[in-house]
Amino acid sequence: MSDDSEKFADKTTEDKFIFLAKLIGIPILIALLGLLIFRWGWVTFIDNYEFGFSYNLRTGQIEKLDRTGYIIRTPFIYSVHGIDTRPYQVSISANERILNAKLVRFDPKGLELFLEWHGRSAGDDSKKLQEILKCYAFDRDEGADCPFLEVVSVLAPNQGQAAPKKAAIPQVK
Repeated sequence: MSDDSEKFADKTTEDKFIFLAKLIGIPILIALLGLLIFRWGWVTFIDNYEFGFSYNLRTGQIEKLDRTGYIIRTPFIYSVHGIDTRPYQVSISANERILNAKLVRFDPKGLELFLEWHGRSAGDDSKKLQEILKCYAFDRDEGADCPFLEVVSVLAPNQGQAAPKKAAIPQVK
């Protein structure tokens, strides 16, 4: 028998358990920590209702992503962003009455102009994106010069309500 095996055989059961726990536990903890760092730094999730794009931090090049789900990119070279493409109802109201409302959404065809005007993180927050689209939707020409804006429908203030009944006017003979 070698010296190491004799030393191991001489240890108590508790010492053997602690030795084996260190031998197995430390590599598992290091692997879990490595996976957490990898997930946090390299992996981004793009939902199925989002339009994803990747921005190269070195060259400034924008790459449209052709799929959704988990996107793996190097964190110091690429920045991955997602813009919500679901329709939003934007409205102008006064005294808690809606004066004008529209259903709008982001159109990925105008991504380059959107990023030029508002920056790459403007679409990351849904509330901020909704406010940006609202500004262009109620513009003088309803966002005709904004290829990133799609007006799905214009909602009338009384849409969905029954027409007001006219009061009967008594006929005088």
